[in-house]
Amino acid sequence: MAGKKILVVDDDPNVGLLVSAVLKKYNYQVVTLYHGEEVLALLKNEKPDLILLDLRMPGIDGYALCKRIREAPDTRDIPVVILSGVSEVDARVKTIELGADDFITKPFDVRELRARINRILKRKSADTSLNPLTHLPGSPAIEEEVQRRIDSGEQFAFSYIDADNFKAYNDVYGYAKGDEVIIRIALLLAEKAKALAGQDYFVGHVGGDDFVLITAPDAAEPVAKAVTEEFDRFILDFYSEEDRRRGFITTMDRQNKTKDFPIMSLTVAIVAPRTQKPYAKIVESAAELKRYGKEISDRRGSIFVRDRRI
Repeated sequence: MAGKKILVVDDDPNVGLLVSAVLKKYNYQVVTLYHGEEVLALLKNEKPDLILLDLRMPGIDGYALCKRIREAPDTRDIPVVILSGVSEVDARVKTIELGADDFITKPFDVRELRARINRILKRKSADTSLNPLTHLPGSPAIEEEVQRRIDSGEQFAFSYIDADNFKAYNDVYGYAKGDEVIIRIALLLAEKAKALAGQDYFVGHVGGDDFVLITAPDAAEPVAKAVTEEFDRFILDFYSEEDRRRGFITTMDRQNKTKDFPIMSLTVAIVAPRTQKPYAKIVESAAELKRYGKEISDRRGSIFVRDRRI
């Protein structure tokens, strides 16, 4: 667990000093803050591996902070351990309902604290629901998020993002370079969604070069436009000067025939059902729309298409 960053949030400086001294001995990086407002400011720019959180603090208390952390798309997967002098069952139940991963009562044994932190971090690193390359939620979590929105009657847009000619790129440039492209797409989706969809977005990684973005209906097209334009700007950097000049690469296709493949692009298929549709129907519509987008003969670069029928 060397080098993992732990954020300690407690208005008692002595607790912060104690926890910091213990964890630093085991090569953790420790950041100590005393107010909820400071935490929210830090989380805009940094993402710790785990948060140790007191419940009773001035301003934004631990309950509200835990709720905010779990609701924000870019912090919802950070493990939260409550470290509190409040030992009542009601407090434990409430924090678990808010999404806390563990609850430790003060005064605590430092060995137990370290053991619990290790356990949670190991469990997170082994979480099979997260894509191992991008650390984005996978198919089960994507379906769960869509179903949650369907059950709540919420209007949303489901965007399916696929990289065109990715396999050919992998064959020519190798898997390491292909992985770099996948990571860059994941970062791009999160960056543009955060900028244009506020807090109402969800980015998932189906696998390979397939991603899903869920937003409010009116945010889907602005995000897709920003994503496709930015992708077309940076993707050339992943090719050699010669291939950039030619505008294509040459390799074998799936039938083992030599073929020229254009520079990679994105196809974004947007489905925003106006009435409640089952998850399978939404995915089916997105796949159909994606095929349509890929087959447009005169397209140049990345595109997004929206299903106007459902």
